Amino acid sequence: MKKISWPKDSDIFTIGHRSIRRGETAQVHLKVSETYSSRGITIPISVVRGKKPGPILFVTAVVHGDEINGVEIIHNLIYRSSNKNQSGTLVCVPVVNILGFYSQTRYLPDGRDLNRFFPGDPNGTLTERYAHTFFNEVIVKCHFGIDLHTAGHGRVNIPHVRGDLPHAKVRFLAESFECPIILDRKGIEGSLRRTATEKGIPTIIYEAGESGRFQYKATQEGVRGVIAVMEHLKMRTAKKHPRAKKPLFVKETEWIRADRGGVIDLKIRPGETVAKGQLLGINVNPFGKEVHHISSPYKGLVISTITSPVVQPGNPICHIVRL
Repeated sequence: MKKISWPKDSDIFTIGHRSIRRGETAQVHLKVSETYSSRGITIPISVVRGKKPGPILFVTAVVHGDEINGVEIIHNLIYRSSNKNQSGTLVCVPVVNILGFYSQTRYLPDGRDLNRFFPGDPNGTLTERYAHTFFNEVIVKCHFGIDLHTAGHGRVNIPHVRGDLPHAKVRFLAESFECPIILDRKGIEGSLRRTATEKGIPTIIYEAGESGRFQYKATQEGVRGVIAVMEHLKMRTAKKHPRAKKPLFVKETEWIRADRGGVIDLKIRPGETVAKGQLLGINVNPFGKEVHHISSPYKGLVISTITSPVVQPGNPICHIVRL
C-alpha cells in the first residue's frame, strides 16, 4: 500500500451553524427540508473531535432509506470512539435519508433515489434540494468518506468494498478497509461516493447484507473495516491484528438474469465460486415443470443473489464477479 499525505482539520469545525472545538463531541440536528406543516426535517449527526489535528472522515449510512445495516455500524463506531485516543475529526451520519427511513422505503417522498442526485440543486426538486443541503453542509467539509450500503430489496450481498481505484487516495481507503473483495467501479453518476470523489473527497462504499434488517456478521465486518481505515489514516493508534489476506481486486461483473418467468430454485449461495457453465438455478412454472436452466457464463465469485424466488423475464438472479 502506497503512503499518502492528507490535510489536517482546523481548531474549530462548523456544521449546521454549530461550532465544535478539538477534544469535543457534539450531536447536531441538521435541517434538510420541511414537512407539509412547515416544521423542519432534520437528520442526526454525531461529530467526534480528537485533541490532536488530523483528517476529517465522514461515515454515512441509509442514503437508501431501507438499507439499515449501516445504522448499527455507526452506533458501534460512536460507542468505540473517544476524544482522548483520536486525532482528527470523525463525522457520523447514521441516517442520511431520514424520510425514507421513517417509511422504510428506498426513496424520498417525491419518488426519487437520493443517491442519483448529488451534489444537488438548491432550486430543484425535493430530492435535489435535500442532496444539495447535505452535500454542502457535511460532505464538502470532509477530507475522506465511507458510505455504508446493503443490497437492494429482495437481494443479499456478501461484504465487499467499491471504489474508483485509479484515484490513489480511493485505493488507499479501499485497501485500508481490509475487505477480501474490492470492486474497481467509478460509481453511478449522481451517487454520493462518485460525486464526492470528483469533488476531491476520496470516498468508498461498503456493501454487505440485505435491506430492512441488522445482520451481525455484516455489521461487525463494517465496524472493523472503518476502524482499520482510521488506523491507516493515523486517526487512531494502530493495534495488532491478524494480517489480512491480500484482497481480490475485481473489474468485471455481471448480473445473471432470468429469461423466463417462474420460480427459481437457486443452486448457489453468496460467496461461492462457480465454474464456467455451472448450473446456477432452475426456473420452474407453477406446476413444477422445469422451463429454463441458468448457467454461469464464466468462472466467477457470487457476490449477490436474490432472496425471493419469484421472477419475471429480465429479473436479476445473481451478481457474479469474473475471476
